[in-house]
Amino acid sequence: MGYIGIRTFALHVRMPMASFDQLGLSPALLERLAELEFHTPTPIQLAAIPPLLKGQDVAGQAETGSGKTAAFGLPLLQQIDTNKQVIQALVLVPTRELAVQVRHELKQLAQKIDNLKISAFYGGHSFSQERASLAFPPQVLVGTPGRLTDHLYRQTVDFGQVRMLVLDEADKLLEMGFADEIDQILEAIPKKRQAVLFSATMPEEVKTLITDSLKNPQFVQVSPNAIPDQVRLTGIKVTQPDKQQALLHLLQSINPAGTVVFCNTRGASDDVAAMLARHGFGARSLHGGMEQQDRDKAMTLFRNGTTQVLVATDLAARGLDIAALKNIIHYELPDDEAAYLHRSGRTGRAGRGGEVYTFATTRDEQKLRDWGLVRMDEWLNTAELTARVEKAEPESTEAFATLHINAGRKDKLSPRDIVGALIAAAGLKADQIGRIEVQDKASYVAIPADRAQEIVEALSTGKIKGRKFRVGLVK
Repeated sequence: MGYIGIRTFALHVRMPMASFDQLGLSPALLERLAELEFHTPTPIQLAAIPPLLKGQDVAGQAETGSGKTAAFGLPLLQQIDTNKQVIQALVLVPTRELAVQVRHELKQLAQKIDNLKISAFYGGHSFSQERASLAFPPQVLVGTPGRLTDHLYRQTVDFGQVRMLVLDEADKLLEMGFADEIDQILEAIPKKRQAVLFSATMPEEVKTLITDSLKNPQFVQVSPNAIPDQVRLTGIKVTQPDKQQALLHLLQSINPAGTVVFCNTRGASDDVAAMLARHGFGARSLHGGMEQQDRDKAMTLFRNGTTQVLVATDLAARGLDIAALKNIIHYELPDDEAAYLHRSGRTGRAGRGGEVYTFATTRDEQKLRDWGLVRMDEWLNTAELTARVEKAEPESTEAFATLHINAGRKDKLSPRDIVGALIAAAGLKADQIGRIEVQDKASYVAIPADRAQEIVEALSTGKIKGRKFRVGLVK
């Protein structure tokens, strides 16, 4: 196995400047990348795209946010034969959220490719709709292993023409217990195929999966284990009984919008979110024990700004890719350094600033020392944190409610249509309208909370794009 080591955020390493047009990509993909203003490949793209275009198998170690979807997605799209209406590429992901995200990113990259269909199959989605869509199969199918093996069992899908297999976030695929399903899928696709695997970590189980599913792979590695320079690290010394009060004081001393609080268990996530809500913060939990529709709702409300604080477990937050995350709070330290760095790296993306706060008991301080991470930019104790609250001047942040419209892309509804209706029917100005998220059959809009009921009534009696739709507030 060949190794290419690339370190990011390491000032002593100078990466050669490169552009996408030096990597052998097709004119259609290059044109689309230019439209998206993607000019310089990320380290993982620079390392992975050339061997994949040559037909080699690739195993890569890279985190969310490193550009790995384009690293496998661009070569994948280039190799699709759009004259054949069969499944040619299969992308396995651990969660429904990641399936939706990867499909969206691939569709964005593929907009200059005609006659290309990209679908996502996952639990919580209508099985009958998925089965009906296979009358005209997608050339690229993104899915969770459980749902894909369900289709195999019912003989509703044919993987006999698959030429490329992607195992994305392989460590989480195995952690979630999908080993048997992956084996079934490997048996169902041709032996002669190209394969690529990406994983944030490389435990023995992932190395075994690489051996079983890839042939003579090129190994590419981006060392993600550093926190961007523009992120400020603050340690907060606490005792276990003081944690909840310290969290309240911390959130009262900062602008809490765009904050993710990390806990280690589902129960802790629920308890902390409920405590924050009782004290007037817009907070929701996010963890794998929630129903899919509740997880989707939590994410939508957080993206729209209705929820200020998301209290999440590591697994549920996997694939959480929100550019505007401002604050990361380690309410509980994870078990290992890689997880700590992965959490912390969710802020400070794309050159933006960010804040990481770490609650540390005496035992936690020793763990940080063992990781070499005790050098925070600042350490505070609970008394100093309390003093900050007393001095803090409350920031004025506009409160948003989230409007639900019972129509989406399949109803030919666009963000422009929604903005037009809100201006015409409700008298809003364009700059009063927040994030708009148009899904297949529903749309969500961030609107001023103090006018929410008025806006619902106006749209209920008015029309959007000449038609009446059901509207309401997401609670």
